[in-house]
Amino acid sequence: MNKFLKVLSIMVLFTMIFTACAPKTKAEVVEEPTVAEEADTNAATTEKPLAGQEITFLTIQPHTVASQNLAQWFEEETGCKVTVDVVPYDNVVEKAVLDVTSGVGYYDVIDFWYPGLGTLVENGVLKNLDEWYAQNEAELELDDLIVTFKDVFTTIDGHKYAFPFDGDMHLLYYNTEIFEKYGQTFPTTWDEYYDTCKAITEAGAADGVYGCAIMGAKSPLILIGTYLNRLGSYGGAFFDADGNPTINSPEAVAALEALVAQAEYALPTASAVAFDEALGGWFTGKAAMVEFWTDLPGMTDDPESSSIVGKWGVGPLPMGSGEKAKVVASVNAGFGIGVSAVAPHPNAAMEFLKFVARPDIAARYNTVVGGIDPVRYSTLEDPAYIEFAGEDIVNAIKTAHANAITWPTSAKWFELQEPLTDNLSLALIGEKTPQQALDDTQATWLQILGK
Repeated sequence: MNKFLKVLSIMVLFTMIFTACAPKTKAEVVEEPTVAEEADTNAATTEKPLAGQEITFLTIQPHTVASQNLAQWFEEETGCKVTVDVVPYDNVVEKAVLDVTSGVGYYDVIDFWYPGLGTLVENGVLKNLDEWYAQNEAELELDDLIVTFKDVFTTIDGHKYAFPFDGDMHLLYYNTEIFEKYGQTFPTTWDEYYDTCKAITEAGAADGVYGCAIMGAKSPLILIGTYLNRLGSYGGAFFDADGNPTINSPEAVAALEALVAQAEYALPTASAVAFDEALGGWFTGKAAMVEFWTDLPGMTDDPESSSIVGKWGVGPLPMGSGEKAKVVASVNAGFGIGVSAVAPHPNAAMEFLKFVARPDIAARYNTVVGGIDPVRYSTLEDPAYIEFAGEDIVNAIKTAHANAITWPTSAKWFELQEPLTDNLSLALIGEKTPQQALDDTQATWLQILGK
């Protein structure tokens, strides 16, 4: 037994000596991680807050570039993918309502034309944002929102349902080269506008040059916007202080008479000219004047799409005539952004809304050619925006807000705007007189409103 133990001890001793002297295998070599390897490990463990999530954003065709930029920036910051679904600007409210009322619930975030706010709320399309506003008041910097848009784009019956997104309003632009050629000066009244348009068209039509481009296509957003530029400036309004229709007032009739007369000398044919046709005439130097939104300078000075780079000026919309005449800036086609009440990804949707609402993001998306106009005072003071838009347009925007007039946002408005659009169009093509067109509209409105 003792002999066996001695032999066993010798064998164990030799094994230990051999193991100690043997070279280490690769698996046994312990190496310190490199800096690059450490960074990779940290990146893997520090995931973006919304990584792997996805939302769908309903937007309009003119906002395509801006919406795609926002989607890209949001994904870069949060990891959440944003699918952008683009529809024509005059279909967006209908599309959003159908998505909710049909039970589909496809969209998370909705970019909408602000006169449709009441319709969206009545149909339960938008999430109530009262609590969100209260919780994020400091971050949202609400006092920085331009007062013209702050409530009109967002509020129904004292409750918040959206955030201002695109601060659209009309100014009057003119082609400086054409004005100089035909000896014209910027018109300050609609009568002067008519004379200027007539003079240029009579002298230049043979060469394809017209005094103005008037957007008169039979679309509420287009045609009513063009009419409101004149209605407000003559001192007219859709309703009086008590909510009674006044669409056939003397001021309203005078405004439509002016529009019909001006259309005779506009880029052909005014009743068929919408957004794209007006831009086409303007960019190619065929239209000497155009009523348009405040993002036009950026597009006009883009040599890839415009032949009149640097050949433009801007001023306020002309004033009407009569005792109530005034200078106005119509808030045509402004847009808000909200979260669907049935959003399939509500948390990510709310984060996207908060992202879009940030002052730094507002300044950023206003400095690309993407169909967006400022909704914050700070954007108008931002050096990057001033360089992008130019001091002339920035000053014109600031002045215009003192004279801003807005569209109704009640739940009835979408029903009311249809007969108005129909009758304005009939007056424009000569099938009704301005008085008859507005008398008929007044009668229909009273019926719809039960008055």
